[in-house]
Amino acid sequence: MARNSSYSELEALQARISDLSHLQQNVLMTYAILGGLDNSVERIAAELAELIGVPAPHFSRARRELEAAGYPECTHTMGQVKFFSLGEAATARQVVVPC
Repeated sequence: MARNSSYSELEALQARISDLSHLQQNVLMTYAILGGLDNSVERIAAELAELIGVPAPHFSRARRELEAAGYPECTHTMGQVKFFSLGEAATARQVVVPC
């Protein structure tokens, strides 16, 4: 019998990112948990890094690598700070977000 989970979107995301490093998976799951599949996460990298217990430069490097592959997408900027939500590669949905 097929399992009907209330977390099916997170489980689908987890399956799509299973080949990524653990740090990259943690970065994306942090965005998924805080912003869902549709919303921007308005926290700076240092705050997010602290949440998952890694140095901010490691978090930022992993996010840059993921951004290049389309997993998170920049939704907007405030000064030099970029804010992100899950992108098309993570959600399997077409996302059109200028930044």
